[in-house]
Amino acid sequence: MRSIILVAIREYRQIASTRGFWVMLLVLPVVIALTQVAGRFIRPNLNSAYVLVDVSGQYGEAIDRRIAINRERFELGNLSAYVQRWGAGSAKPDAVWAKGDRWFTDQQIQQFIAEGGAPAALELIKPKLPKDAPVYKVEPPLFIRAELPYDVSAKDGPDELAKNLGPYLRDVIDTTAGERPLAMAVYIPQTVDAQTPIRVWTNGTPNTGLIDSVRAEVVRVQRLKTLEAQGLSPEIAAQMLDATVPIQVSAPPQGEGRELVAIRSVLPLAAAYLLMVTVMVTGSMMLQSVIEERSNKLLESVLAHIRPAELMYGKLVGLGAIGLTILAVWVGAAIFAALSVQGMVADIVKPSLAAFDQPWMFIAMAFYFFAGYLIISMLYLAIGALSNSLQDAQSYLMPVIFLITLPVVFMMVQVVQAPNAALPVILSWIPLYTPFAMLARMTAGVSIAEVLGTGAMLALFVIAEMYLLGRVFQASLLRTGQPPKLSGFIAMMFGKQTE
Repeated sequence: MRSIILVAIREYRQIASTRGFWVMLLVLPVVIALTQVAGRFIRPNLNSAYVLVDVSGQYGEAIDRRIAINRERFELGNLSAYVQRWGAGSAKPDAVWAKGDRWFTDQQIQQFIAEGGAPAALELIKPKLPKDAPVYKVEPPLFIRAELPYDVSAKDGPDELAKNLGPYLRDVIDTTAGERPLAMAVYIPQTVDAQTPIRVWTNGTPNTGLIDSVRAEVVRVQRLKTLEAQGLSPEIAAQMLDATVPIQVSAPPQGEGRELVAIRSVLPLAAAYLLMVTVMVTGSMMLQSVIEERSNKLLESVLAHIRPAELMYGKLVGLGAIGLTILAVWVGAAIFAALSVQGMVADIVKPSLAAFDQPWMFIAMAFYFFAGYLIISMLYLAIGALSNSLQDAQSYLMPVIFLITLPVVFMMVQVVQAPNAALPVILSWIPLYTPFAMLARMTAGVSIAEVLGTGAMLALFVIAEMYLLGRVFQASLLRTGQPPKLSGFIAMMFGKQTE
């Protein structure tokens, strides 16, 4: 036992001293930190300005109202989702924002605006919010209407207007909220028809939302004028145009339905990916170490003091400790970010942790992770013992990597949509893929019977693999010459000597 521990300590120190280990260890914490910083301080300014020239004066007010309603619809959706997420709807149960994000009619938006919009709603819900709720920030308008610059006139027609606005479309323009990029300029002539269409100039890809708002309101005003010309009063004409068909849309509350399945899958899928990444990277380090020890004859002196089996187990323990170190740092960083800092990581990790509502799930995940680590690590050890150089190892390693990763990648893609579909279930009962499949499906409603069955099968497979590949490892350590062929490899597994 002492020899195994000494080998494990040596292996751990050797791998932990490499630059690759530290890069891998710190990459996820750094990414999480950058994500939090980017989400708080490096938010790009997407607000732009538009210029509207309405020669007849009939359309500008309606277009501005439509753009404002569309903007408030977006704000109301965000606010409603926030209120539902943090259980603050009891502040005013009959408010339009108190029943969750859904489709809001123009009348509901106008009611929301009349009641003071998001600032007034936030004052009401403030006493109902839990202490860990992040501060809700009202998004500034995505588009701000700007007046024509002092040196630009619309009196000479659209062509001259386009020429004079050209420099501003390539730069910024003054607005009531400061300088903003000029995204679009609209010219609506006195009479809109096929011969004199509305003219639109943009600084890049046309914004379809703005253009649709302009088109819809111009059409609406024209229809209103036509109805009034037929003798209808302005009130009745407006009622006819504003009439809507009542539609009731039923959808699962936020965090339920398809969204719940996706959220519950985050940590299990992350665990499966972590297993694959850590074992592949650390296994490669150990593979290189074994090959170097064989090539410089260091193994001969080592095996003079310990048995080959002790060397093998020591290397497995050391590699397992490396994997657990990486796992502990990564998981710790994610949980710390989720519990201490509000942001995207917290919004994903917290609901996903809630999916682990049974203590045995954590025990099962730890078992599958450890078993998967042993299975892949033992393959790397055997390949390292068989190979005289990294080039020899590649001929063995590439087929093994493809054999493992391709089915696992396809399975992970399917798990998000259908965790109990045929492929994930079948792979759960193939020992080489069992750790990955069961980790990915852990919160998808797998039964204890399935966990016990696959766990027992996996334990027997690990024992058999350690025994058979252990024979290959011990028989190949001091072997010279070309690596054995498949028949020789099988012979070594069953304890037969090969030439």
